[in-house]
Order: sequence, then C-alpha cells, then structure tokens
Amino acid sequence: MSKLKTTALAVLAFSSSAVFAGTMGPVCTPGNVTVPCERTAWDFGVQALYLRPAYDADFGYHGYRFDSVSNNYRFNENQPDWNWGFKLEGSYHFSTGNDLDINWYHLSHTTDKNYNVFNPFDTDITVAANIPYHVSWEPKWDAVNVEFGQWVDFGEFKNIRFHGGVQYARIEHSINFNPFGFVGLNGNVDTKFNGFGPRVGADMSYDWGNGFAMYANGATAILVGNSTFNNNNIFFTGGTVHGSKSSIVPEVEAKIGATYTYAMAQGDLSLDAGWMWVNYFNAQHVGSVVLGIPTTHESDFGLQGPYVGLKWVGTV
Repeated sequence: MSKLKTTALAVLAFSSSAVFAGTMGPVCTPGNVTVPCERTAWDFGVQALYLRPAYDADFGYHGYRFDSVSNNYRFNENQPDWNWGFKLEGSYHFSTGNDLDINWYHLSHTTDKNYNVFNPFDTDITVAANIPYHVSWEPKWDAVNVEFGQWVDFGEFKNIRFHGGVQYARIEHSINFNPFGFVGLNGNVDTKFNGFGPRVGADMSYDWGNGFAMYANGATAILVGNSTFNNNNIFFTGGTVHGSKSSIVPEVEAKIGATYTYAMAQGDLSLDAGWMWVNYFNAQHVGSVVLGIPTTHESDFGLQGPYVGLKWVGTV
C-alpha cells in the first residue's frame, strides 16, 4: 500500500511540474547553408555614377563674407558640384561559387565658383567691403579593386558574397584661385595621394523571385602610400610651398540597391540601381605660409550619390 502511495505522489509531482513549466513552443529548423553548383562563366558590367565629393572643415570652406547690417560673418562652402563618373567591371566565375573580379571607378570634374569674401586689409571693419573671389576646383578619383569572392547561399532567398583582395587608389585636387579680384595674383594648389593595400567586404542579397533582388554591400580597405602637395600662393608667400609624407589611409564604402535579372539564351542581363557612399580618412593635406606663419590642413575625401548600370553574365 505504501509503495502505491509513493508512486501516486511521484506521478502527481511530475504532472504538476509539467503544468507549471507550460507546453513547448514551435521548434525552428535552420535552413541549409550551401555553395552554388559548379560552373564557369564570364561577366562584364558598366555603371554610370552621379556623385558629389565632401570634405572636412579644413577643406570645406573658402573664405568668408561680412554682413555690415547684421554684423555677422558667414563662411563660403567650398564643395564641387554633382558630376558623372563611371565604373567598369569584369569577372571570371569558376568552381562552386568562386569568382575573380576586377573593377575600376573614375571621377573627374571641374567646378567654377565665384564668392564674395571679406577684405582683410580694410582697417575700418564697419565699412568693410566684400570683394569678388573666383575658385576653380577639380577633384580626380580613381580606384581599382582586385577581389577574390565566394558566394554562400543561406536558404532559398538569401545569399552573401564574401570577398577579399587589394585596392589601388589615386586622389588628386587642382585648385586655382584669384584672390580679392586682383589681376596677376592668381594662385594654385595641387594635392595628390597614391595608396595601395588590402581590402575585404561582403555583398548581401535577398531574392524576391521573378528576377528581382535587393542588396546591401559593405567593404573596407587600409591603404599605404604617399601624399604630396604644391601650394603656389603668390599673394601671401611670393613663391611655392610644397611637402610630402607617407600616409596610412583607411577607407570604408557602402551600397544599397536593387537588381532585376533577365534570363536570355546566351546568358543573363542584369539592371542595377542604388546609392553609394565612400570615404577616405585624412587622404588630403596641404600646407601654407600666410604672412610668415606656417599652417597645415588635412581632410577626408568622401563621395556619395546614386548609380545605375548593366551587367551581362555568360556561361562558358
């Protein structure tokens, strides 16, 4: 009889604990992580870029103007206009989701702007005049990436291309200016950075079906190179100020966009559109001597804007 009671109490205790613990919820089964089937293919692509550069405050302003009515100063923004560039790309696809990709970005454009700047030689600030000041600003950017990639499929709709490789980048600026409207006192500043280093990134894509997909890509690089400048400012220095230094420049970039792929008899044709951001940290520097006082300035070089392109992938 005592054994029967003991057994009953044990069953009651177990059932009570089950009641308090509750029932188990649904169990999620993770999807398969696979690589694409083996194939060999080539692809070629071109993109039209519509970008605008951006700078730190050291490079982002050019003089200031004075409002005698409000007794306020306002700095003039020194930013180039939006302009077209391009990206050319070619890839070789092999094995199970591997590829070797080479791409080239290019941008070059001249912006002419006229400012009104405060006359620093007017001894009476209450009647100081703003004098015309002309600036011609030409940024040039080239970046060549060589990447080895591996596609990985995370289930039916998601895939990521992991890639690593190297980047070569060249960033140049040619700035010509006519200070204070005085004839014969034109000056110019030329800056240049050339760098090379490792680069890694990931391209994440979600397939909606029927050829449509959306993506978010990111990459970063560390470039080692040489940064130089020549500052020919006749008005203040009477000559040329120049310098050179070794530089380590980190670079980050990101893209978001969407694609539509149309399957053809001789391959696939993809339409690609999105927005990109690129920034090179402390990529440009310049020195000057103003009234005998040496100064140096340093700035990031950034780019951002939309793009649209076509890519053809053909199986060998």
